[in-house]
Amino acid sequence: MRSLSLICLFFGLVWAQTTPSGEEDSTESDIAFSPFIVTDGKYALGTFAKVNWYQAQATCASYGYTLVSITTESDQRAVRNFLYTHGNAQLPLLDAPLWTSGTDLANADTWIWFSNGRTFTYRNFQNGLSYYPSASRNCLAVYAITGAWVNEECSEQRYFVCEKRCLFED
Repeated sequence: MRSLSLICLFFGLVWAQTTPSGEEDSTESDIAFSPFIVTDGKYALGTFAKVNWYQAQATCASYGYTLVSITTESDQRAVRNFLYTHGNAQLPLLDAPLWTSGTDLANADTWIWFSNGRTFTYRNFQNGLSYYPSASRNCLAVYAITGAWVNEECSEQRYFVCEKRCLFED
């Protein structure tokens, strides 16, 4: 219910930016709502509100993004670099893990990147495990500071990191 209220609030803010006739108000036309506090063209950090994994995925998608996939060590470094350089002012908010597109919802303990459907070939689970076993924790989050991965219950409320959608490479 709280999430529905937040969504209604955000749509209300966007709706309030137009005049009753439906035309944009010229004094406020430069103001556009974005759930992302920082972006760099490739990544975007969603810290407007903590949401569950499904809501994070939907929010990213509605703005042309998807939850981030970390398929290589190079991707891991790029995400950490983005979070450190662009999200530096938000670091007090980032003491908890951020949602990524990783999930094992379809098949327990077979982790895939929801954004591209590929299984994990690179892993960075906390404590060096190949995965972090748990029957009810099916969605992957990443710690902004350390880069360590942890699986969480998909209903947990978290901030999230998105990446621009792109075509699949063969």
